[in-house]
Amino acid sequence: MYKLSKDGVRLARHPMAVHGFFSRYRTLTRWILISLFFLLPWIKVNGLPSILINIPDRRFTFFWMSFWGHDAPLFFFVLASFTLGLLFVTSAWGRVWCGWACPQTIGIDGIFRQIEVLVEGNHTARLKLDRVPFDREKIVKRSTKWFLFILMSWLVSLTFLSYFIRSEDLITMVVSPPHENWIPFLITTVITLVVAFNYCWYREQFCTDVCPYGRLQSVLMDEDSITVVYDEKRGEPRKGRLPEKGKTGDCIDCFKCVVVCPTGIDIRRGIQMECIACTSCIDACNEVMQKVKKPKGLIRYDSENGLKGQKSLFWRMRTCVYLGLCFSAFIGLFLYVYGRSDLDVTVLRAHERPYQVLHTSQEMTLITNHFRVNLKNQSYEELEVDLQQTEEMKASGIDIVASKFPETVQFGETIEDHIFIKFPQSVLDKKGQMTFQLHIVAKSKKGRETLRKDIHLVGPSKPVIE
Repeated sequence: MYKLSKDGVRLARHPMAVHGFFSRYRTLTRWILISLFFLLPWIKVNGLPSILINIPDRRFTFFWMSFWGHDAPLFFFVLASFTLGLLFVTSAWGRVWCGWACPQTIGIDGIFRQIEVLVEGNHTARLKLDRVPFDREKIVKRSTKWFLFILMSWLVSLTFLSYFIRSEDLITMVVSPPHENWIPFLITTVITLVVAFNYCWYREQFCTDVCPYGRLQSVLMDEDSITVVYDEKRGEPRKGRLPEKGKTGDCIDCFKCVVVCPTGIDIRRGIQMECIACTSCIDACNEVMQKVKKPKGLIRYDSENGLKGQKSLFWRMRTCVYLGLCFSAFIGLFLYVYGRSDLDVTVLRAHERPYQVLHTSQEMTLITNHFRVNLKNQSYEELEVDLQQTEEMKASGIDIVASKFPETVQFGETIEDHIFIKFPQSVLDKKGQMTFQLHIVAKSKKGRETLRKDIHLVGPSKPVIE
């Protein structure tokens, strides 16, 4: 009703600016998130960007930690924690994510709508400019606005790419001719166009027509969920809808809650899919109530049970299950990161005969097995890696021949070494097998860490005749 003209053409939304309690904190939250988005790629931790998703090298940096392609369980725990956390937040407080932290809302309200206000003025001036035919003033303002829109979309796309490419390398690509970096240039162009289309024109249609999150409200929320609601019992009937002698509610039908709504809905019609819980209608209504000397809270954060005068239950089966699953995923993430070693070691048998007989005598048959040892330094420090000869190995006559050890592995480096393990046939069982632990010692400035890898030795199952 409020988003289409009589001819069915979409009307551009120009919500009125609102000031109030929630507006102040939303503005503060918005600028914090925008600042983090633009600054994080430039913040260095141990010489690396604070967040870097290096897909070609399969290396992912998150502040003081580096993760690699084989850390797939980590991404499962991260996604599970975020998803389950969002389910819990929605079941408890409705679409608070949409109104306070969603990139769509943050980008529109915090960046692109501010450009509109700067160039074309407040919502009234923008509405008037939409209605007048194109003249010199309108052409100048629209051209300036779209130039700034494209420029800001380009900056947003570059910042987004800087999470995948080092910011220094990205700057080098920007100042270089496009033909030297065709793929990054085309990716930047496509992202710029997508950002400009979404944030400068499509806007609230993404929330109402594309985003599936709003359609999940009926599944995730119940009568105890806290969300933005209109107190119909107190507000109705509205002023002017009954004869003069009739008793009216507190709502004066000023339509200010509709004018400030970024999606153009009327909150007085009840909880709706298009509502993003931005709280603009709360601040607008409270301002009007203050002027007409009525109590605030005609539109407020409350639950359906709260509107009925009943007690709202926060801890109920739905919220407990979501929160419990979220904590389980978070604990799994913590244990995975905490138990992760700075050195990743993989020991594989070499591609040749499984064993070789080196020496045979009446006293002893000496056998050797050949292994490849892959070492990956997952820390930010240089590691000195060595193989430890344990007392158990000495007692069994097992010896390690490794010409390159001790080995120095630089941070982020992966190297491969070869080792030969010599042992007497007497240590093998009847099937010609034996398992022992290979001790790998990694030393760094932080200290010393010992990793243990099970090694399966093989040899002949029967005595070797000389």
